[in-house]
Amino acid sequence: MKLSPQPSCVYLGMMWTWALWLFPLLCKFSLAALPAKPENISCIYYYRKNLTCTWSPGEETSYTQYTVRRTYSYGQKHDNCTTNSSTSENRAACSFFLPRITNPDNCTIEVEAQNADGVITSDMTYWHLEGIAKTEPPEIFSVKPVWSIKRMIQIEWIKPELAPVSSNLKYTLHFRTVNSTSWMEVNFTKNRRDADQTHNLTGLQAFTEYVIALRCAVDGSKFWSDWSQEKMGMTEEEAPCGLELWRVLKPAEADGRRPVQLLWKKPRGAPVLEKTLGYNIWYFPENNTNLTETINTTNQPLELHLGGESYWVSMISYNSLGKSPVATLRIPAIQEKSFRCIEVMQACLAEDRLVVKWQSCALDVNTWMVEWFPDMDSEPPTLSWEPVSQAKNWTIHQDKLKPFWCYNISVYPMLHDKVGEPYSIQAYAKEGVPSEGPETKVENIGVKTVTIMWKEIPKRQRKGIICNYTIFYQAEGGKGFSKTVNSSILQYSLEALQRKTSYTVQVMASTSAGGTNGTSINFKTLSFSVFEIILITTLIAGGLLLLIILTAAYGLKKPNKLAHLCWPSVPNPAESSIATWRGDDFKAKLNLKESDDSVNTENRILKPCSTPSDKLVIDKLVVNFGTFLQDISTDKAKTSQENNLGGEKNEYVTYLVTPDCPLGKSFEELLVLPETPPRKSQCLCLRIPEGNCPEAKEQLLFSDQSLAPYHLCEEEAPNPYLKNSMTTREFLVSKKLPHTKSEV
Repeated sequence: MKLSPQPSCVYLGMMWTWALWLFPLLCKFSLAALPAKPENISCIYYYRKNLTCTWSPGEETSYTQYTVRRTYSYGQKHDNCTTNSSTSENRAACSFFLPRITNPDNCTIEVEAQNADGVITSDMTYWHLEGIAKTEPPEIFSVKPVWSIKRMIQIEWIKPELAPVSSNLKYTLHFRTVNSTSWMEVNFTKNRRDADQTHNLTGLQAFTEYVIALRCAVDGSKFWSDWSQEKMGMTEEEAPCGLELWRVLKPAEADGRRPVQLLWKKPRGAPVLEKTLGYNIWYFPENNTNLTETINTTNQPLELHLGGESYWVSMISYNSLGKSPVATLRIPAIQEKSFRCIEVMQACLAEDRLVVKWQSCALDVNTWMVEWFPDMDSEPPTLSWEPVSQAKNWTIHQDKLKPFWCYNISVYPMLHDKVGEPYSIQAYAKEGVPSEGPETKVENIGVKTVTIMWKEIPKRQRKGIICNYTIFYQAEGGKGFSKTVNSSILQYSLEALQRKTSYTVQVMASTSAGGTNGTSINFKTLSFSVFEIILITTLIAGGLLLLIILTAAYGLKKPNKLAHLCWPSVPNPAESSIATWRGDDFKAKLNLKESDDSVNTENRILKPCSTPSDKLVIDKLVVNFGTFLQDISTDKAKTSQENNLGGEKNEYVTYLVTPDCPLGKSFEELLVLPETPPRKSQCLCLRIPEGNCPEAKEQLLFSDQSLAPYHLCEEEAPNPYLKNSMTTREFLVSKKLPHTKSEV
């Protein structure tokens, strides 16, 4: 059987209708936000004025109205207090006024918060009015000393008008000296029946001005009144208090006496306004009281010139009311050794104070003298000092020290009348960033290393303790690097640098507050190190030395060959090749020439025309000119015969060439080839004495065309390169060419 789809469509439509109808209700329910529940309800009963209650409203997202519901008269009555609006400044407070407030009484308080989404109520609180009562502050009208009672002042005041008559009042009185910021308090209670509203404040300093304030509260209430207006009063004057003595020992002078600067001051807690008319000082050697000297002064410090032994110094102060107790101090001898018991000391900042702590190995030492002064470069220091007893720490307020100044702090142990060796440190009450960085320079520049050096910053510019230095360096166009060293190091060697590279370097000095960079400088690494240069020089010198040693060894082993290489032998003219070329006949003639001393030498020697005394040298030999010409003629005849036989051999024709020179008067004829023009560059100058030689028999042999003729020497300047010289030239002459012969 087939079902109809119509009922399903009807059901689906009804479901959508219900969803659309419930959706706004669900949204409204989910968006509803009740007000925050009031918490921390507190009520104060301002006596005879109002009862005010406050609470913590919490976070508010919409307009909220608060209603305070109260029951009073021990729960028999009730009333409400409503805040004006949620925008009111006092929307979390509400007050109930007279006459609906009675004391004593018990009441309950609850706070109801309501907005558009609903109401929520706080927890019920219970209050007893006397326990939450708050009165007006009392009024001080007199602060004055009491006659003949020292170190006391009396305070008088008026009881608050709006204070419960049936209850006792408790008071708190606080006071301080005029120059102090620290308050001291005294608590006391006054009976409701007491008509005298006074209080005596004792244990004060003589002749000191104090500031007084007072407040009160109902006995049993937890709320105090406000402080009254401050009043000032002063205690009576009395004789001065005892003094505290200290000394500064200076180096001994040339005469053996030692300057000692004597310091004194009022003890801590002494009257600020204490009057002092003067000081009496007397001192004497420890072993001789008869040498006592006395000084009366009104100012300090006082410089004493004592001997080398130990001394005792005593002092009192006085005014119109009397004298102070005697203060004494022992001055040690120059050669006296002081003991040392302080092992370690440190300084630290705690809030707004500088605290110095130390440790001692001497248990019987319980008194210390703390000395401090600013460490300045130019100005003389102003010394401050203070004794410490029964403690191993010392505290000073930062306001008493200058910020950014370095202080030298020393602690002296004191055992009875002896002063031990001090322990010193440096500290700052407040540190800052150095005003300037260190001045930097570079030294020992190498190939890959350099030494960076810097100077300490002046003390006035440090503004703190330098804790470390940081070296920043960077190659030109490269990545930067840094190195950090402690404050005791003033130089550092950089390594692993690049060869022949420019670098920029600067040093930063840092304190606990920060750092400041110093001057920036540039440097460039070397191309070669000194070691490399020395190594190369050593290798070259070693090579040369080795070569010399080998040469010397070779010379010792083969001395002739080494001598021949260094000093080559000069050829012996007697062993020249010309002797072989001319044969035995030439040698015989040469020997004959050398042995014949009686023959006229001038008839047989070739000489330059310019200098009669010069000798003509041919191939390092001196020959007879006539004999030489005769030999040439003979050789020519032999050569002609060989040419007639049709031989193909060439012949060598030797002729003499001399530098250009003027013609001598002793020449009678000249041999000149008619076919060849005369040349200036060559000439033959012959000097033959008249009647000593047969001119007809002397002949010269020339080639027809290939040889240059001899010609007359022209009148020209002598050539310095050719002076006193003559060369022999050889020409290769063909046998086929005809020969001519000229005669003189």
